[in-house]
Amino acid sequence: MIHGSSTGETEAAQRAEESLQTILKAVVVGARSQDPVSRPGGEDLSAAFSNAGALEPPYDPEALCLLMEHSNSLRQNVDAYATNIDGFGHRLDPAIDFESEDADSRVSDCIYLERVAAQEQDEGIQTQPPSPTQEEITERREALKQLARIERAKLESFFDFCCFDHSFVDLRRRTRQDLEVTGNAFWEVLRDGRGDIARLVYVPSYTVRLLPLDTEPVEVEDHIRISPVTTETVKVHQRLRRYVQIQGAEGVYFKSFGDPRTISRRTGNVAKNIEALRESNAADAPATELIHFAIHSPRSPYGVPRWVGNLLAVLGSRQMEEVNFLYFENKSVPPLALLVSGGRLSDASVPRIERFIEENLKRQKQLSQNPHSGS
Repeated sequence: MIHGSSTGETEAAQRAEESLQTILKAVVVGARSQDPVSRPGGEDLSAAFSNAGALEPPYDPEALCLLMEHSNSLRQNVDAYATNIDGFGHRLDPAIDFESEDADSRVSDCIYLERVAAQEQDEGIQTQPPSPTQEEITERREALKQLARIERAKLESFFDFCCFDHSFVDLRRRTRQDLEVTGNAFWEVLRDGRGDIARLVYVPSYTVRLLPLDTEPVEVEDHIRISPVTTETVKVHQRLRRYVQIQGAEGVYFKSFGDPRTISRRTGNVAKNIEALRESNAADAPATELIHFAIHSPRSPYGVPRWVGNLLAVLGSRQMEEVNFLYFENKSVPPLALLVSGGRLSDASVPRIERFIEENLKRQKQLSQNPHSGS
């Protein structure tokens, strides 16, 4: 039983390694292999994304994930990025430091900028707005200090509970790892009944694909900063895109962050409202929002990992260590050629030499794979 189990595991490992090598060779030459085993998940997954109308990424995200797992250097570098950039948490700083010496002047600038913005909206007034008095500055400063205290408490509470089963720092570390390995990372945004952001959910980047930009622009809300402490909400038209996630046989659609439309979670189609969506399918639900992080690529809406230019060096380093490993596995005997000078080998000598190499030089590897073969 142990012999059969060991042999099956060895064969499975060899098939996985052959699949990985085929994938990586396809990535290196920029081609797509037609062999179903050369693609992670088989052709069914690629066909599912294609049928959903998704854009094809420049590099297979799952192949990039497999490459990191088998590389002797990528994981250490990615972990260093995640630790040094996102592993030390965050700090909340107010827009105005009210304990600094120039706090009054910055509050005065805020009041003046707000008055200028209000005057620009009224085209009939052309005079310069009056400068704020010291009493106005003092009153506004105290109001802003109280507002900053309340906002800090709300933000600290939000970041303490914005993730379900891990911390916000862990979410950022996972996001950084996805971003550096595949060039893309995604957060699902969940809102409460009032429409405020309630939760942030990590979404594995290799399971998501982008759909083309919508042909018709959508009216969305944008926030324009008037002063360091004041923003104004305006309506702008923007072309948005949708996303599709496929895990197993299930496909789920998402909409862009800030998209006000009601979009089907099952089909990705736009509905007039939630009632119309549920009338067409009672089991359907509105799509949630997705935030897409990407390392910019000028040739694709997908991101591209920053190390992809060193792909050949990464593959070569792995293959070099494999050669080194096999060298010692074969008792330090390198690949050889047997040359005979001044004589001839009989037909019976060649099988004897081959048998000697197989039984002696490969003995250590055979025993390590099947320790019970001699019993």
